[in-house]
Amino acid sequence: MPKLDYMLSLLWLLRSRGKMTAEQLAEALEVSVRTVYRYVDLLCQSGVPVVAEPGHGGGFTLPDSFRESPLFFDTNELKAMAHSARIASQAGYPFAEALEHALDKISHRLNEDQGEELRRHQAGLEAVPYSTSREIKRLLSDLEEAAAHSRVCCIQYANTTGDAERMRRIHPYRLAYRTNRWYIAAYCELRGSVRMFRVDRIEQLKVTDETFERPEDVTFTDLARDTLAGHSKTDASWVTVRISGDSDVLESIGNQYFVQPFLTKHADRELRFEMPPSVMLTYMPHLLLSFGTLVSVLEPYMLGERIAELCHEIAEHHTSPKLP
Repeated sequence: MPKLDYMLSLLWLLRSRGKMTAEQLAEALEVSVRTVYRYVDLLCQSGVPVVAEPGHGGGFTLPDSFRESPLFFDTNELKAMAHSARIASQAGYPFAEALEHALDKISHRLNEDQGEELRRHQAGLEAVPYSTSREIKRLLSDLEEAAAHSRVCCIQYANTTGDAERMRRIHPYRLAYRTNRWYIAAYCELRGSVRMFRVDRIEQLKVTDETFERPEDVTFTDLARDTLAGHSKTDASWVTVRISGDSDVLESIGNQYFVQPFLTKHADRELRFEMPPSVMLTYMPHLLLSFGTLVSVLEPYMLGERIAELCHEIAEHHTSPKLP
């Protein structure tokens, strides 16, 4: 363990357990007593007010004012970190193991009461794992590094039919996790605009040494809205889309990031959108089909017609004889 980790662990022990002798610290840290004195001296030189009480019943302590320092975590903060680690693992977060390791470092330095309290909170939340392959985690890790250091990437991306497209160069801006899917918002040199790429559809990834200028203070939602709403609203070809259904179902539909920019009305039993026909026919049929008979298309007729065509195609696919 690096020296800095030992010194931080020593601070945690004094913070959580109160007064401790050099021998007790040495046993807890698995170092020599002489090393403990050396670390205490280094902490004092760094401005940490470690108090040494000599004689019988003495030991090392921290002043109450320092023990209340924001450097340390209260129960709610520890609980939040523990829950975050579990949720991150469920989402396939590429650095979940590092987060768990950091939490272990902290929990091992808690006193018995604090440790028991943390374990109770950990037992109160479970995140059901979502299957994420090692390859996806590697892609996420590489994309996060590329976005952090503004590195241009070359990717081979599979389209919605599963066919691999030619290599394209992207400027990765930001990763986002939504409904069990990871996305990367990136500027695509081929398209000349920002695109949302599903990470599980990236078949090849190469991070180059080239850099790009990354936009500041922009969220994934902003990027998605700008990308999807990048159509002229004066275009006369825009159509009105009206959907009816149960309020909970409509809530789910209206919260989809790729249709949010076009939502103009959200009533109790109806959603209204204004969107280009190309966007409507690309996104709406599959989205609405996933809700079955819980939704109805009020207008336009061509949207309902396209959903009916999809149903027929699906029925044909599943009922036609398959050769062995």
